[in-house]
Amino acid sequence: MNDFIIKYLNFLSPQIIIAAIIIICILCRYLFKNRNSISDFFNCLYHKRKSKEELLKIIYENQASIKQLMENRLHDREQSLSIQKELTSSISAIFKKIDELQQNTDKRFQENEKKTNKRIRAELKDKISQSYRYYHSLGKINDMELEALQDLIEEYEEAEGKNSFVHSIVQKEMYTWDKV
Repeated sequence: MNDFIIKYLNFLSPQIIIAAIIIICILCRYLFKNRNSISDFFNCLYHKRKSKEELLKIIYENQASIKQLMENRLHDREQSLSIQKELTSSISAIFKKIDELQQNTDKRFQENEKKTNKRIRAELKDKISQSYRYYHSLGKINDMELEALQDLIEEYEEAEGKNSFVHSIVQKEMYTWDKV
């Protein structure tokens, strides 16, 4: 390597070497005078690089946070779906129970209605029988009382009364009584 430098220096003229030394001196003087500006320039580059590294670090941290949030969101979604399934099954069970209760209520209502109709029929039949015995013993009836007896018989039939005594005897005979 030294041989190469010696050959190179022999090849160069002294004026070029002096010019190079002068240029180097001027350059050193310029660098010395502007050392604060140059120092500021390199400090600026250093701070930019440091800021860039800090930004990259923040970006990586944010990406990690976002990834964690996404994983949590998936877990939350799975949890939400399981809660929805539980809720749906609970609602179905409630509706099933409501249907059972409704059916039981309907049965009881129908049974009560049958008992009520039976009681009403019995009361109407009794009133019809009392009226029949009274007017049969008299052998006469006025128009208003005849109409009241007809109304009782209609109510008895609406209450699903199907007594052969009322239809075969009372209805036939009540039109044969004398009108008062």
